[in-house]
Amino acid sequence: MTERNEPGAKDQPGTKNELSAKRGDGYRISRRDLLVASSAAALAACAPAATPAASAAPYRAAATAAVATTAATAAPTAAPAAPLKIGQLLPFTKVYAELGASMKRATDLYLKQKGNRLAGRPVTVVYEDEANDPQVGLQKTQKFIDQDKVDIMLGVVATPIAYAIRNVVHSSKMVWIETNAGGNALTRATPDCKPACKSPYIFRSSFSSYQISAPIGEYFGKKGVKEAYLFISDYGFGTESAADFTTGFTKQGGKVTGTLKAPLGNNDFLPFVTQLKAQPTKEIYSFFSGADAIGYIKAWNQLGMPAAGYHMNGAGFLTEQDVLKEVKDLAVGATTSLFWAVTLDNAENKAFVDAYQKEYNLLPDVFAVQAWDGMQAVDLALQATKGDTADRAKLVAALEGVKFKSPRGDFEFDKDTHNVIQDIYIREVKIQNGQAVNVILDRTARVTDPGK
Repeated sequence: MTERNEPGAKDQPGTKNELSAKRGDGYRISRRDLLVASSAAALAACAPAATPAASAAPYRAAATAAVATTAATAAPTAAPAAPLKIGQLLPFTKVYAELGASMKRATDLYLKQKGNRLAGRPVTVVYEDEANDPQVGLQKTQKFIDQDKVDIMLGVVATPIAYAIRNVVHSSKMVWIETNAGGNALTRATPDCKPACKSPYIFRSSFSSYQISAPIGEYFGKKGVKEAYLFISDYGFGTESAADFTTGFTKQGGKVTGTLKAPLGNNDFLPFVTQLKAQPTKEIYSFFSGADAIGYIKAWNQLGMPAAGYHMNGAGFLTEQDVLKEVKDLAVGATTSLFWAVTLDNAENKAFVDAYQKEYNLLPDVFAVQAWDGMQAVDLALQATKGDTADRAKLVAALEGVKFKSPRGDFEFDKDTHNVIQDIYIREVKIQNGQAVNVILDRTARVTDPGK
């Protein structure tokens, strides 16, 4: 792949003309100048014959004068803006494949609306599959840095991958906007940076586990719910979400009666839901997303959990639009927490939903919003730096100052953690206009991640 061009950079090797090469310096002659010089030479050839030495001198003088005159009088031509190369590391296979597809659709739509230019620079996006594998994610990140030489990086869905690439991103001073993975440590100060820690070069346009898990725990506690049972995906973020829900729930006097875990990318949820039904606690809090959420909701209904008095609750990805388009009314009544819903009533969300539906003939989901806002943050920061991505300190400062109206509401980064500050909504799945959607029940304003 070709190397990127930095703003104001010199031409790459192989672009100088022969005359420049022969002279051994940076002298360049344009096609127009060459034509003028050739005309001068032709006029000299028509003059009376002279000795070789005498005839060569007027040619050199005429050519030099012609080039000098052209250089002095020609209007300067602006150099084309250097291309902007963005690396996007997303899942296009396995359990979270649809999440990656959604984020790519939002990115492509944003750039289409901007004429494929940001801050005057033509944009190239390099997409790579994280494959739900930390080692693959690390290899692809290194490729972005060493081979593709991207100017800025976005993406990553799974928390283990985000933690795995943190150090290489930080050491290379690559500015990375995390557009999904919500592991708390990525934007916090942690002892010995384990399992990860915040970096001046890392921003997050999505959420932290705390933001989407603790508020719903508090909500249920305030509503008088006394007991809850946890059923989560058995990997890093599932564990974090369960812990943060427990923090919020117990703060309001609630008690967690037990925990059940299913493998990430599980193919059969019936045995697990059977275990849920065998225990007495009716309020179930879950973290599942993508294909896992679809399988869980189908098994939940197949075993008659609603009729038996069990209530499905969870982090918002459990009932996001990518899931609802598959399970439809099977999720009706489920309660979740998230920072966005397709039904959210603001001008930016209406415009975003309309544009996305028109382009792709389907409703957007929260993953599309996260990617959209990540691109808007890049756009506004580049406008502030006049397109400069080479000065990392300037780009970081510009991102820290970004504020805008998002489909989710007011958007800004916490200057200390670089995690997004945002409202969190409690939502319930209902059928509206023949489609399953999340309807807002409650709101907690300006939730920050507490891990300063």
